[in-house]
Amino acid sequence: MRKLSYIATTIVAIAFMSGEAQAEAPAAKPPVSVELSAYQITLNQKGESSAKPLKQAKPNDIIEYRATYTNNTAKSVKGLVATLPIPADTQFLAKSTPAQAQASTDGVNFAAMPLKRKTGSQTVNVPLQEYRALRWTIAELPAGKSITVTAQTRVNSTASAVGQ
Repeated sequence: MRKLSYIATTIVAIAFMSGEAQAEAPAAKPPVSVELSAYQITLNQKGESSAKPLKQAKPNDIIEYRATYTNNTAKSVKGLVATLPIPADTQFLAKSTPAQAQASTDGVNFAAMPLKRKTGSQTVNVPLQEYRALRWTIAELPAGKSITVTAQTRVNSTASAVGQ
């Protein structure tokens, strides 16, 4: 149960930090706010997917994380960098929106996907289970508008179930 608590902790921490910032300065909104949410993805008999808010995650579940960035100013924000963490005990499924995301294995160094590394004299793809964050550079976010970035993951089969 402890393994997947990172998912719930990440969501709670972001919500807490947003609330704390607002409590310190209730009259001032941050120029750009972010809301993180998690959805369980299921497929029907026709292969069509549907999403419902995540209440509990168990091994092999598909979870879609969504980070919605909102411009709270009267001017466009240029060069916005949107980052979405990939929780431990999950594996990135190479499904993200917008598609041109960069990936990272450490949350610091990002590169175009697929990530590559040298193994001896060969260059090989980094396994998707080692991806820990995605990043998008949003050229311009107009005043009062929002953009949502998403990533789908699968809960590792060795993880314990956890409720939110």
